[in-house]
Amino acid sequence: MDFPRVSILPLLLLLLITHLSSSLSLSDTTNIVTKESLDQICSQPKIYSHFCITWLTNDPITFTVKFKGLLELVIQKTQLFGYKNIAMMKGLVRTTTDPTLKIPYGLCVTYYESAIKSIEDAIRFASSNEFESTSQAAVKAFISITTCEAVLAGRNTMPSDVTLRNMRFKRMCNIGTVFSDVYRL
Repeated sequence: MDFPRVSILPLLLLLLITHLSSSLSLSDTTNIVTKESLDQICSQPKIYSHFCITWLTNDPITFTVKFKGLLELVIQKTQLFGYKNIAMMKGLVRTTTDPTLKIPYGLCVTYYESAIKSIEDAIRFASSNEFESTSQAAVKAFISITTCEAVLAGRNTMPSDVTLRNMRFKRMCNIGTVFSDVYRL
């Protein structure tokens, strides 16, 4: 039995158009963030979806901002968490009884200062709609804390929340990077 030859190109084109028209439009700044839109943006590749959704859903401000405000909120929340982490690191420098940790903690203070400076740059860039620069600044902050983690690697006598807090800060930076990249498109 012969089947007629049908091109699947029109079908693929239709599917592509349907997908694009139903996808989230972040350039439409009149849209307020909803649970559905947050789920969609947090499901971007390279984001820990569960962390992103939980972190942003737990802040009631999330569902009162427009999409551009969501990026600014993410960066501001990241900055605030960075300030808390640098205060923790400074406290560890002062209070550690392990002499092998004093220098690594001090280095992490320096890396957090650099990360916070990068996040401050990201805030400025985001408010100016310079999303590529926003993304790059968030990446710099991520790299700074990755360097802090490397300095602390293999040290068993430090508090367990140090590793967890560094990981959370990196995830926040990553969300800022990915959201900035989405806004660029």
